[in-house]
Amino acid sequence: MTKKTAHEQAMDSLPEKIAELLSGGGTLGAAMDYDDTDYEALYALGHNLYSQSRYQDAVRVFGFLVMQNHLEQRYLNAYASSLQMVGNYLEAIKAYSMASLMDMSDPLPTFHTAECMLALNLVTEAKEALGFVISQSNAPRYAELKTRALAMLALLDSPAPASN
Repeated sequence: MTKKTAHEQAMDSLPEKIAELLSGGGTLGAAMDYDDTDYEALYALGHNLYSQSRYQDAVRVFGFLVMQNHLEQRYLNAYASSLQMVGNYLEAIKAYSMASLMDMSDPLPTFHTAECMLALNLVTEAKEALGFVISQSNAPRYAELKTRALAMLALLDSPAPASN
């Protein structure tokens, strides 16, 4: 029987160490010694790619950020938005849902969830989401969002025009 090297022993215990780190509220990025400067540089890169309509590249960057630091809501929002822009609505809904759970007082992820639901023709679910957005948008900073949600809901509730 051959004796394992120190590297092999460390690799054998890696899953347990990662589980311990995550259960203690840590992130994978912390295990990799990423700091705020690293995260900000990557976030800026992702934002740049998104601004250039390079959404698939933005998905990769923001997805990496989410994997490294799943505790940062803006990474989840950016990832979800990029997924939405490439038409991956189901995955975008999942990411927006996680972002919503991180801050239940922020109705914006739920609004974008409703947009994704409409893209998937999930009208009933989108109406429910918009209702939640409206009820959560009482703060002055959400006035415009509330107006948009009310307009979308009114449009969805209006009768379809008769076809000739």
